[in-house]
Amino acid sequence: MSAQGADPRPVHSDTGLAHGSMTQIDVLAQSVAGMAPSAAMATTPALIALYAGNGAWLSYVCATVVVILVGLVATQFGRRFASSGSLYSYVARGLGPTGAFAAGWGLIIGYGFIAMIGVVGAGLYFGAFLTGVGVPAGGTLVVCVILAIVAIGAAAFAIIGIRISTRVGLVLEIISVAAVLLVLIAVLAGNPAGSNGAQFTFSGLSFDGVAFGIVLGVLGFVGFESAASLGAEARNPHRAIPRAVLGSAVLVGILYIFAAYTMVRGFGDPNTLGQSTAPISDLAGQYGLGGVAWIVDLGITASFFAVTIACINASSRILYTMGEEGILPKALGRAHPTHKTPHVAIAVIAPVVLVVPIILAATGVTPLQMITYTGTIGTFGYMLSYVLMAIALPAFLRRRGEFNALSAVLAVVVVAALVYVFYKNVIPVPEYPLNLMPWIFLALVLIGLAWYAAIRARTPQVAEEVGTFEEEPVPPGTVHPEHPHPGSTGRRPPGGDGPG
Repeated sequence: MSAQGADPRPVHSDTGLAHGSMTQIDVLAQSVAGMAPSAAMATTPALIALYAGNGAWLSYVCATVVVILVGLVATQFGRRFASSGSLYSYVARGLGPTGAFAAGWGLIIGYGFIAMIGVVGAGLYFGAFLTGVGVPAGGTLVVCVILAIVAIGAAAFAIIGIRISTRVGLVLEIISVAAVLLVLIAVLAGNPAGSNGAQFTFSGLSFDGVAFGIVLGVLGFVGFESAASLGAEARNPHRAIPRAVLGSAVLVGILYIFAAYTMVRGFGDPNTLGQSTAPISDLAGQYGLGGVAWIVDLGITASFFAVTIACINASSRILYTMGEEGILPKALGRAHPTHKTPHVAIAVIAPVVLVVPIILAATGVTPLQMITYTGTIGTFGYMLSYVLMAIALPAFLRRRGEFNALSAVLAVVVVAALVYVFYKNVIPVPEYPLNLMPWIFLALVLIGLAWYAAIRARTPQVAEEVGTFEEEPVPPGTVHPEHPHPGSTGRRPPGGDGPG
């Protein structure tokens, strides 16, 4: 099958972003920051321990496996296709424009709401830091000011430049992970080996408890695929992006497993851990690090700030690509002439990320409630995109003449696993107001699909542009070439023919 035969439509290379500016480390930093691992390490093991008990670490092992399987699906696309549209562009090549829009819209919802978690979490822990050093940080007005500083600061970094913002995110995440690891290592040093062997006996474990722990564990990984949004800016994207996606999942999975095991061991009982509202701070005090609790608060603040930057970076590039292709307003497809960043898209997403938390804060919703509500909706967005990507994989490979049974089995397993995660999130029906979250998510999806239907009815030719922006096209039968194709610069001019 020829490259042209794979997809007869001409492909276009983006001309506005900073091509070739992102190294492997920069691309990896985007995915790592997108997960906010230190923030998740500091909070989610306590939630998982409530259900999985001494099997909390096992829930994380299984969650890591599920996420790696999703990552393997993403790498099947990433080694053959690169675009700033991320999963939106991937799905376009397998399911067509309607599926692509649904996947892209799901990611926008996901990144937007997780960015809100970043804003709220940074505000929460920075407020705790200020209080700890004697600076009053209570009151709605002060909280709203902190939220505004976080959102505006994150947007500013995103506009200034993708390389700067990802490196800032990486540095902040390294600092915050180091702060959490400092406490966890102190726990290991102060707690004799084998003092909590019950974690490895599996006695008294409930399958349902461990299974629900897997659900919570998977939620801690959402955003790991965000490196795919750097397809136009990464050097050798067909290698850099798959490595970043899988590498970040494995690296962060190890951190989560270590944190869950060590925290249960430190508290001596999973039920005690589950009752803690600030487990890392409690462990710091218990194991002789109470005087540096402010470092932990500041480190977790940095992690939440980093995830805000990462989510704004990723969501703005999807909006940018959809604007370039005309499925969203064309203005979104404009890049800053100096910084080479999608500044219009950033200017659209940043106010939403700020306004929603401020409205919730002003109406008396607590930070932890805000994180729960926005995290639930955001996770649904990610899962919609992941499922559509997995469904699209066999069709994508078949169109390229590269279909194989193993990839089809992988797709089926991933879809089944993600459907199960979604099922466990909604059945049994959670109490009010969490029971409203799936309906709010569905309403947001329908709003997006209504927009898409209106655009397609008014200008049906716009569907022909969906998924046509591609970087360094890879012909069928060729996977992640080390160098651009012979006789090519590696970038196709706008309107140039290329593969599907």
